[in-house]
Amino acid sequence: MYRPLKASSDEELLLLLVEDSEVAFEEIYRRYFQKLYSQAKRRLYDLQQTEDIVHDLFLNLWVNRHKVKIESLPNYLMRSIKYRVLDELDHQTVKQNFLDYQSFTPPVSNVTEEHILYSDAMNLFQENLVYLPEKCREVFMLSRSGLSQKEIALQLGISENTVENHIAKALRLLKSRMAEYISPNALFPLLFFFLEK
Repeated sequence: MYRPLKASSDEELLLLLVEDSEVAFEEIYRRYFQKLYSQAKRRLYDLQQTEDIVHDLFLNLWVNRHKVKIESLPNYLMRSIKYRVLDELDHQTVKQNFLDYQSFTPPVSNVTEEHILYSDAMNLFQENLVYLPEKCREVFMLSRSGLSQKEIALQLGISENTVENHIAKALRLLKSRMAEYISPNALFPLLFFFLEK
């Protein structure tokens, strides 16, 4: 006997989702959007940013519907929104640290000098990346390209804990190798962006 999707269980919706059912996806969206939105808004406060993060989560769910193994839809969605919010808060902290650093750094008026400093900073960063183990370097660079830890884990087929450990290890090794350049008076403010968690 036919049952409307709104009467379907989460498990049934997930099975239909894997079979490319847009109707099942819409029902999941309708069922969980408000709850996820409320959860994210409690930490972010910015309504547009909150909405963007929730929409991105659902987009990711649809795009990866054939890859992700979900045992409990509510748990998966709530855990995903938590990590996305934490990633966004981390990003805001890095951005603010960089802006704070710039506000205490005299502006460089000479364009040539600015270009040289930028090139030196990038070269130094690139030179030290080669000292990271291959998988560690891959995870770290994906994290710097804007992917969340969850997305990296899905893309590489590893756990989020493993992703977090690789990033922490990369930061520890890079900071150790580049310590002499990372000081309040350093001429390499760009490095602060790359070496913040």
